[in-house]
Amino acid sequence: MDVTVTETNTFDREITIRIDASRVDALLEQELAHLLPKARLPGFRPGKIPKAVLETRFRDQISQAVVEQLIRETYLSALEERDLRPVDNEPKLILGKVQRGEPYTYTAHIQIYPTVDPKDYTGLTVDHRRAEVTAADVDAVVQQLRLERSTFTPEADRTAEMGDRLLLDFDGRIDGERFAGGQANGHLLELGSNRFIDTFEAQLVGCRAGDARAVTVRFPEVYQASELAGKEATFDCTIHEVQQRVLPPEDDGLAALAGLKEGGLAGLRTEIEQTLRRQAEHESKQQLKKAILDQLLAANPMELPPLLVQRTARSLLAQAKRDYERRHGALPDVGIPEEQLAAQFTEQAQAQATLGLLLAEIADREKLVVDEAVVEARLDAIGEAYGERASAMKQWVRNNEERMDALRASVLEEQVIDWICQHSTLQEKSVSFDELMGNDAGTGTPAAG
Repeated sequence: MDVTVTETNTFDREITIRIDASRVDALLEQELAHLLPKARLPGFRPGKIPKAVLETRFRDQISQAVVEQLIRETYLSALEERDLRPVDNEPKLILGKVQRGEPYTYTAHIQIYPTVDPKDYTGLTVDHRRAEVTAADVDAVVQQLRLERSTFTPEADRTAEMGDRLLLDFDGRIDGERFAGGQANGHLLELGSNRFIDTFEAQLVGCRAGDARAVTVRFPEVYQASELAGKEATFDCTIHEVQQRVLPPEDDGLAALAGLKEGGLAGLRTEIEQTLRRQAEHESKQQLKKAILDQLLAANPMELPPLLVQRTARSLLAQAKRDYERRHGALPDVGIPEEQLAAQFTEQAQAQATLGLLLAEIADREKLVVDEAVVEARLDAIGEAYGERASAMKQWVRNNEERMDALRASVLEEQVIDWICQHSTLQEKSVSFDELMGNDAGTGTPAAG
């Protein structure tokens, strides 16, 4: 076997592989022997067709089988011989013609991974933001639970305030003409919910049952109904009821409303505190990880093969689709080609692929290997989410090599980041829970129920 490699671009390689005629002839004989007992031709008894006739009549079938075997025997060996790591396991092939007594030549076009030389991955200085959960943080969640489980009671003489709910009709017009979606009867609107555009809700503060009020607003310049974007509309509103919010008492009954079967209000507060602590620990770890990866990316700009970026972008798109469908059901067909959708993830794909290469190389240099105990713990965690089907789900993951490879890669990535942390200076910074979580006003996160 002779192998010639031509560099056609930074990452593109053209591999020409030439195989001796003796091996071609041996495979032709092998395929003829395999075909002879099964072949059927008029005028010939089974197994008695002359080889020359057999080779002529079944040339395409025999040639295809020979070519497939030659590629199986030589392609991976050629890659190993020339130390080439292709991005794609399915190269673009240009196949030669099989001729008895002549060498066989084919060409494989591939893109290869870049040479990775991580720099500045030790001795980093990184902020480690941490938060202690306080009674005030727990209080905020308790109040959010009360809000979410509140009821509304009509009050005949009440003047509407933010937080109240209105039962109203509205009739919207633009330049005196009605428009689609601008009318409703018996609509419930909570003031301050920001469900309606512009200052619509604020303009209804102060109204009473029986009032008629005109509300003038402007649609945003960027709006899902493009025909309304940027236009001014007037809504004639008729108020039927002003409903006051009634919060449930902060007692053991609230715990029951939140789904806690025992422990009462004290148990609810304990559960909330434990949940917030887990959230804070997870968020702190994620921010530390991001800070490390950001420094790693900044110190190691890298040009990547287009195929790798495209493949990563498709993977990110597929994950985004799965996330959407898990939350909202079937994804609507927006009429945009798959490649165009995936292109929107190009920048994220570039960063993710770069980090994957860097972390893998660091693991290799520092002789870090996957901790199988952690892999098993991850499998257990995956199974726990499926209750009685835990065992079947774990086996489903185990039985798929691709899924297990992805799981092990994820575990190894975490080990590399932990190793970098151990060889860096972490500057501990105490922040409030809200600052850590990026909340502007209160926790706003139900932690029980």
